[in-house]
Amino acid sequence: MDYSKFWELENIERGLKSNPDDTLYNIYRTLKINEVLSGKVADDPYEMIDALKKTDASMFKGDEKLFYEVYKRIAEMSNRGVLEYVYSVLNQGRYGAMIPECLSSLMFKNISGAESILVTDCEKYGIELYDLIKANKNIDFYLTVKNDILNKLLTILYKDRNVEFISPEIYTDTFTTKKFDMIVAFPIMGGRELNYTGDFISRELSFIAAQNLLYHLTTFGKLVIVLPAKIGFGGGDAETLRNYISENYKVTEISSLPARVFYPYMAINTYLLSITQGITDAVTMSKYSMAKEGRRDVLKLDDDKLLFADELEEMNSWNVDMAFSMMDETIQSYKNSVVKKAKLSDVSDVFRGKSVTGKAEDGNVAVVNISNISEIGIDYDNLDTTNDEERKVARYLLEEGDVLIATKGFAVKIAVYEEEPGVVMASSNLCVVRPSKQLNGTYLKLFLESETGMKLIKSLQRGTTIVNINYRDICELEVPVPPMDEQLEIAKEYNAGLELYKKTIAAAEEAWSMIKNSVKNKLF
Repeated sequence: MDYSKFWELENIERGLKSNPDDTLYNIYRTLKINEVLSGKVADDPYEMIDALKKTDASMFKGDEKLFYEVYKRIAEMSNRGVLEYVYSVLNQGRYGAMIPECLSSLMFKNISGAESILVTDCEKYGIELYDLIKANKNIDFYLTVKNDILNKLLTILYKDRNVEFISPEIYTDTFTTKKFDMIVAFPIMGGRELNYTGDFISRELSFIAAQNLLYHLTTFGKLVIVLPAKIGFGGGDAETLRNYISENYKVTEISSLPARVFYPYMAINTYLLSITQGITDAVTMSKYSMAKEGRRDVLKLDDDKLLFADELEEMNSWNVDMAFSMMDETIQSYKNSVVKKAKLSDVSDVFRGKSVTGKAEDGNVAVVNISNISEIGIDYDNLDTTNDEERKVARYLLEEGDVLIATKGFAVKIAVYEEEPGVVMASSNLCVVRPSKQLNGTYLKLFLESETGMKLIKSLQRGTTIVNINYRDICELEVPVPPMDEQLEIAKEYNAGLELYKKTIAAAEEAWSMIKNSVKNKLF
């Protein structure tokens, strides 16, 4: 395709003051005029307008000569060329996220053997979908498209292909009675739009689509669908739907996609799932990243693992990051070690910090935030304060030896609380672990900050580079519980070293300050 024609068209459309909807309608008008003129290009604007009057397309309002220039260029294009122009309009971002070619090739990688394929929201795919349909004339393709003008446009462009357009209402229980050998879907996600009709597990549109489309698989059919990553580890509706699918269908592949795959349309973490009829026996879990081949974006397979059903059940989630972490050699070595271990919930009291609605100067309750934690401990001198009744915050008050773990933010931070005068509590972005007599707080901090501990914590992160850990998952974390005298000896050695480090840093800072002041005094 000569893309200079696209630029010419865009410049003419600017002269017509067209928005993307206008541009799509101008393409539709051209296609309808072509039908009236049997493919012959009108000789002048008058013949073009006469032909347009015989169609169901609304009449053009504006500069007819400029529109004629648009019409001529579109009329001379092949159907494939027109589709490429349509996709260039859709790629402007007004119509939501588009599926990049590198992902669509992954979604359609196994279509052999399918006699019927449903592609929902087909306008979200590029010209590669047209090429795929053209190359597979033995397969019946069923397409949905929600936008009315796009529906009319694409119906004409696919007229002579093995394609049928059906109802786009994939979020309703009256969608269709048809069943398909393969369904490929990229449903609405990341927004606040909800559906309160129909008997579905969730009101979230992407989850409704997953549940609804599964009903429309043939006996050997397969659903390939992109969903928010929380389907793999989220609670509430996400967990209920995950359990429903696990119990009633066969999950064959779960792939973690890079957030940048949908840039600049959206930046949420997503999973690509393959689900068929049957019972799950083994699942391939994969991790992809973005890479470049020349100027092309490609999806690079970083790693994949085969998990059997019992391993998946033990994880109690579809968390791809957790699956890879749990298979890590360091973690496997730790799990197989003879050291005594216990769940944190069995050897400590674990609770979330309290949400603080507002700060108050000289408030009666001090609050430890993530920003107060550094590698050398808690900055007690710069704690925010708030006003609250002590009886209401009593459950959250910190005690000597409590371990604080950041559950949100950009880095995992861990600190041990040292008793301070006054009333102090942790903010809601921190998890508080209060060790029992079997566990020393400093020892626990040191373990969690070790290579093994960090890998265990990061395995709990819910599918994102930003820390997001559920305190319930922290409760399930297995930590070593050696004899208390060993723990205390390790903690004593660490604290002695930390004190020396602090004194060394303080002395160095004081010396540096004196040098800077001395130099300044000599400047003039």
